[in-house]
Amino acid sequence: MNTLMNAVETTATNNVVLNDKMAQASDKSHVAINAGKLLASMEADRLSWEQGAYKASNLERNQLLAKCLTFSGELSVAESKQRSAALEAFFKERGYKYKKDSHIIARVVRAVFGNIDRRRVSTYALVLRQAQKSKVEPTQLAQWIEDNGGIQEIKLSRSATFVSPTAKASIAKADIANLPVLAIAKSEQLSQLADAGYVGEDCVLIAEQMADGGFAIRALVRKDGAVNAAFTALYGDIKSQQIAAQKEVNAANDADGAIAKQA
Repeated sequence: MNTLMNAVETTATNNVVLNDKMAQASDKSHVAINAGKLLASMEADRLSWEQGAYKASNLERNQLLAKCLTFSGELSVAESKQRSAALEAFFKERGYKYKKDSHIIARVVRAVFGNIDRRRVSTYALVLRQAQKSKVEPTQLAQWIEDNGGIQEIKLSRSATFVSPTAKASIAKADIANLPVLAIAKSEQLSQLADAGYVGEDCVLIAEQMADGGFAIRALVRKDGAVNAAFTALYGDIKSQQIAAQKEVNAANDADGAIAKQA
């Protein structure tokens, strides 16, 4: 009896699997045969979503951001202290790290949107600070965001002098050819990590500075993220050196000008 039942169950299971495979094959055939209609249907769904749920969601978000902008408005010294105290207490209650030196808008946005997505919090804070600089009233914020192409467009156009990390890395890569070679590192262990396929490619050597002024190389990294991060940091160093050098030139010129006037 058990043997018969097992045989029936096995047959039923096999039939289900076979039917599933046939359904999947049918679905794939359906896509191929009706590709144009399916694309048009999905496009219609997208348009409906954009004008419906997506638009409503953005409107609600912008209304919430307007409330954040209102809350972050200018107050008297005493009122500002009260607001900061309330924010600090709120952060402590939620378990967030409170940075009293952060801009008021950044603290308010963090309080409202939480600690789940730091990138989103940073973006919203940046947009609201730009709105504040542009003297946008909270009641006009939603329209201002729409007129300026949306949250992401405002973020990308935040400053005429803004340089993205990717651009910084590219600039540093171009500049590095003009820098002198500090040293040639070669050893049996490094040779084992070398690969002819990477000749001419950039990499990161992780080293520890020794007491005698030497550097102990511990690892070699080729991943694009690490290399780009290193170039981005190099861009910052080069920029700082250029600014410092320009300040010296300006100071020297100012001094020469003062001497000339005295003469």
